[in-house]
Parts: sequence; C-alpha cells; structure tokens
Amino acid sequence: MEEELFSELRLNDRDILEALSEVGVFITDYLTGRNLSSSVWNSSTYKFDPHDRDESFLNQLHPDDRERARETLAKVYRGESDSLDLNYRLNSKEGDYRWILSRGLVVRKTKEGRPLLVVGSDSDISELKETEEKLRHSIEKEKKRNEELETLRQIISSISSSLDIQETIDQILKQISRLIPYESCSLQILRGDHLEVVGGEGFEDNDFVKTLRFRFPDRGSLSTRAVQEEKPFVANDVTRDFPSLTQPSKTRTILSWLGVPLIAHGNVLGLLAMDGYVRNRFDSHHLELAGIIGQHIAIAMENALLHEKAFKLAMEDALTGLGNRHRMSMEGRFLFESAIRNGQEISFAMLDIDHFKKVNDSYGHDVGDIILKKIARILRKSIRASSLLARFGGEEFVVIMPKTGRTEALNAMERIRKEIARNPFDEIGGNLTISIGIYTGIPRAGENMNSFIIKSDKALYRAKQNGRNRTEADRD
Repeated sequence: MEEELFSELRLNDRDILEALSEVGVFITDYLTGRNLSSSVWNSSTYKFDPHDRDESFLNQLHPDDRERARETLAKVYRGESDSLDLNYRLNSKEGDYRWILSRGLVVRKTKEGRPLLVVGSDSDISELKETEEKLRHSIEKEKKRNEELETLRQIISSISSSLDIQETIDQILKQISRLIPYESCSLQILRGDHLEVVGGEGFEDNDFVKTLRFRFPDRGSLSTRAVQEEKPFVANDVTRDFPSLTQPSKTRTILSWLGVPLIAHGNVLGLLAMDGYVRNRFDSHHLELAGIIGQHIAIAMENALLHEKAFKLAMEDALTGLGNRHRMSMEGRFLFESAIRNGQEISFAMLDIDHFKKVNDSYGHDVGDIILKKIARILRKSIRASSLLARFGGEEFVVIMPKTGRTEALNAMERIRKEIARNPFDEIGGNLTISIGIYTGIPRAGENMNSFIIKSDKALYRAKQNGRNRTEADRD
C-alpha cells in the first residue's frame, strides 16, 4: 500500500493523463495527494487538493449547492459510501456558474474503509439544465394558462348565473379579482353624459364610491379613452398619465389603473375600472386577460339590465315607480303565506287621496299625475324596507306590513297621513289629505290575502264616512 497507486496503474504518461482529463476523467489518490483533475474542473480557478481539510474547494460551488456537496463527499470520506453521484454549479474562470455532474467510485480503500483511490468523471450539463429549466417554465406557463382558463370558465359561469342586476354587479367585482388582482375596483354604467358608479369593492367606503359620477366624454380622462377606443387601457403611473383622477380614499393613492370597456353587441354599457396602489401594478398579461373577460362581463351586464327593465315593466307602476297590483299579488302572497306558517300578525293598509277627482277636474290629469308622483315619493321614504308598497289603482295605494300589530301599523300610517297633510302642493296652491283604512290579523291556513284587502278597504270606507283625513283600524 506504500507504493504510489498512480504508478501501479501506470498512469505516469502525461499524454495519457491529459487525454483522460480532456474526456472528463478525474483520479484522486488520497495516499500520496496526487490528483488528476478533469478538464471540466480545470475551467475553475481552484486546483483540487485531496488533503484540503478546510474544504475551500466548496467555495467554488454555488452557495445553494455547498451543504449538499459537503454531505455527499463526507459519506465517501468516512467510508459510508463507495460511490459518488453529485450535480452542482461550479464557478468558472469567466465568473459564471456551470452545471456539473460528477460521478465516481472508490477503487482502493484502507482496512477501515476510508478511500485511497477514487476514479470518476465530470460532465458539463449546463445545456441540459438550461433545457430542463426552459421546459419547466414552459410546463408551469401551460399549467398557469390552464388554471386561468378554468378560472375564466368559473368566472363566466358565476357572473352569468343571475339576472338580478345587483347580484350580477357583486359577482363581477368579486370574481374578477381571481383573474386580475386589484386593490380596489368599481363598475360604472354609462347613462347619458355621465359614467355612474353602481358598485365598488376594496375602497374604504364602498357606499360613498357608489355616489360618484364622472362626466363623459371628458378630455384627458382615462375612462373616456378606454370607452372611446373600445379596448382595455392601462396606466401604470396615474400621477403622470391622469393627475386629476378622482381619489376616493383619504389614506391611499391610486397609482395604477386598468379600465375595461363593457361593450355588448356594439353598445357601450359602461366600464370596469381596477386600481392599484403601487406603480406598475398591471402588466401586458393582465391587459390580455381584461380583453378576454370584458366581453363576457358586458353580456352578463346587458342581460341583467334587460331583465331589470323587463321586471320594472312587469312589476312596477309606470307613473309612480311603486309596485303595481301584479307585484302586490306576487310578493304580497309570499308575505301572507309566511304569516300563516309562522302564526304572526300582518297588517294591510289601504290609502286613498281625498277629493282627488276634483284635482283632475280642476287642474287636469297632468297635474294629477304630478301629485301622484309626489305622494308616492313621500310614501316610499316613510315605509320601512320590510313592508311592501304598491299602487292599487287610480289614487289608491296599498301597504302590506309583515310582523306588524294594529297599534304599530296605526302609528306608522298616522305619521304618513300627517306628513302628507302638512306638505304643500304648489301645483294646486294648497294642501291635500288622505284617508287610511287598516286591518290587522293572524291569517289562518287556507285564508286568502284578498280577505285582508277587503277588510282594510272597509276600514278605509269608514274613514271616508267619518270625515276623511283620518285613519281607521280594525283587527281580528
């Protein structure tokens, strides 16, 4: 074992050693310290020394690979492994890192199992690693693309699932963030010469944002540009591109903006505006996604708006905007049946404008219509959200009040009667009064809602008989 192993293997011929090195072979003799480095390692500035105990050669490796290389080599040094299989990044003389694959075997070792002679080969696998990295990026990109397509499918399904305009707006604002991350977002509808905000998400006060209206067209406006060009538009430095942009927040400043015009069947419906509170929040890919999703959002909005219009035609009184008799019949039946199921009181009130025929005869039906609209506005402001208000016909109105007893209903209707009595109607140069009839009860199974309407109408008749401008209330 004292003899030189290099001599034993007859590897003293320089030409042979250079040829072996050139093809990537390395030989390390731990007994004598002699070493044949492969041409791959010769590209490094470090000259390998088998007796190097401070492991300074590890400094030639990429920092992320050093610990893994140390553990692998330590197993060989301790005799725990007779083979070496390691890939790492080696610092070259040019200053860059090259990927190296080193494989070797222990061919001589001490009685204790420690290595004396290791023979192996080094291969530069940088091109292979580069190809692998490109393939990995390609796979990840394709995976991300597939995930985006699935997300897009889910978003389209979600925003198209309802014809209710407010639910559609809420779904759009909620779902779009899954595809294009934003800090705040608003949905704007084009109405005449203004873009009106109908929904907001991510703002300090979303309700305040819904009160905003923006002039259209407005010179220099980002919204106007996006709508007029009919394609998504991004501004990644709002302070430069549109310094007069409305800033709804007192504590945060919008620095990036992405606008998506909503166009369905050639008609501009409005705009979806997404905000970022850092510069360069949106990139070209976000712009591409905005172009894809914009048309689907527009179609969902168009359908919801058409449904809203059809609903108003079917369920609202054209003159006053209150519910009509059809709506009263549909929604009133639901409230009535709920009272039957739960054994709860429900109150019906019939309201009639006193001497309204004289108004029409003296001032004409146009003035009469104005009066009806004004009274409808007073009623709408005075009736709580849980109650149903409808125009019953002519100058008569109906209020259905669920979970409401006689005294509570009487107090509510008296407040309305007094409010109308003291309200001036300039169109007729004076005041008007109303008479009200109330009926309260707990409906029984099989009982018809019309029976409550008839009884409240009888109470109204009694109010008329007793001098008008008064409220009469009955109950079971």
